[in-house]
Amino acid sequence: MRIGLMTDAYYPQIGGVSTSTSLLNEGLQRRGYDSFVVTTTDPDQPEYEEDIYRAISMPFFSAKRMTPSFHPILKRQIGERGLDIVHTQTEFGIGNFGRQFAKNNDLPHVHTFHTLYEDWLNDQLRAKKGGIKRKLIHRYVRKVSRYFCNTADIVIAPTEKTKRVLCTYGVKVPIRVIPTGIDLHRFYKAKDNLEARVNLRRQYGVGDSDRLLLYVGRISQEKQIEKLTHYITKRMPLWPQIHFMLVGAGPAANKVQEIIDESPCKERIHVIGPVLMENVPQYYAAADLFLSASQSETQGLTYFEALASGLPLLVQEDACLDGVLNEENGLSFYDETSFDLGLTMLLTESDEKRALRTQAALKKAHEFGVTTFVNNVLAVYEEAFDLKSRTQKVSV
Repeated sequence: MRIGLMTDAYYPQIGGVSTSTSLLNEGLQRRGYDSFVVTTTDPDQPEYEEDIYRAISMPFFSAKRMTPSFHPILKRQIGERGLDIVHTQTEFGIGNFGRQFAKNNDLPHVHTFHTLYEDWLNDQLRAKKGGIKRKLIHRYVRKVSRYFCNTADIVIAPTEKTKRVLCTYGVKVPIRVIPTGIDLHRFYKAKDNLEARVNLRRQYGVGDSDRLLLYVGRISQEKQIEKLTHYITKRMPLWPQIHFMLVGAGPAANKVQEIIDESPCKERIHVIGPVLMENVPQYYAAADLFLSASQSETQGLTYFEALASGLPLLVQEDACLDGVLNEENGLSFYDETSFDLGLTMLLTESDEKRALRTQAALKKAHEFGVTTFVNNVLAVYEEAFDLKSRTQKVSV
């Protein structure tokens, strides 16, 4: 089977779409499938890449890239290589290129809907709640998402939450829920490297008996990172043993830094910025607890990564946590008071209870391995072939 994965977001861009697409491509190739990625150019892309086709692009919002959907040279290259199925990951330039390629060649088309664009665009365009700009964004996102998804044979949604959103948009084609997988062994390996854990903690002045609280992800408004930082800074004077570390970059970085600069405990808050993907597991392994206040997740990859590192979760209530968070591997909060109660409980638990939480985290993470992910996607491909075959027979 020859599989084309079409995405506007790919390495060296950091994000859930890049990670998901890369893992799927690698997993398919390990299984012997002829898969490749079609994506945009990037000034930081490697000099040599295998099975990656890039279309000329230009800068867009927040380190993202933009390209038109018309690429005749790329179309010829892919046509010469041959393709059996198109799997798009985004709904714009390269996504539209893949959609049109599938249509013109009568190929099965599977689409994964990764991003809730309303939250992202509201953040990028600073749309005020209840304002006309936010209403226009809502209308535009629904229209574009509905149209694109309904041109596919099957849509993959990473969570039931995403599936419900697509249904409200008016998506009528079959929707299959497949959680995005992660390479568990990368995180297991980092977790077992105790020397690296100690060294990284010492680098930032975190002692052996201190508790390191970690956030990994975009530093942006839709992740509610300012709220989370406010919650933490207000409680740090009461907990002299806790440190807070933020790994990632984004448009809200300056606002977050302003909050930190005003804190009397700013020496215990560590803003790392963006890190290479291969180094991310080291930061999880160095931490004791994972935090997030985001309610804009469609995949929740950082939750899976934290669990694979044995970290309990303290996260904002959200539908994407269904089937991920349970009483054993962490706690959720819905306001500042419940955050305070959850943090207090997790910080004051006995060593025995903490060990049980680590075991529960690792057990849950096992459900999100890349092998299960690839198997589930392959089953959708087979379903798409069957649907396309039946459609072709009816048209004849």
